[in-house]
Amino acid sequence: MFKNIILAVLIAIVLTYSLGYLASQWLDLHISFAQHDVEPITSIIALTGVVAILVVIGFIIAFSIFAAIAFALIAGGVGLFVAELSVFWPVILFTMVIFLLVRDKQTAAY
Repeated sequence: MFKNIILAVLIAIVLTYSLGYLASQWLDLHISFAQHDVEPITSIIALTGVVAILVVIGFIIAFSIFAAIAFALIAGGVGLFVAELSVFWPVILFTMVIFLLVRDKQTAAY
């Protein structure tokens, strides 16, 4: 699983770098701060950083949604177990009483 995450991050970095290069070359997209133009490579690095942060946020949202679904399924399973136990507790209690009364009692041999 860890290998897949590393591969996903590397693919995201390559894609963002490629898209940053395309944005600066084809779309003539430039970043400027305080009326100073930023160099193209710095612009690409900044765009790559922004997209990498968005990818990390996407991973967090995806894992949190997965965790929420897993938590809901586990909570539903525990709820069903408690509901079934609450329905059948008289039968279970009656069976335990009969078992305790009928079982063979062994005495310790010294």
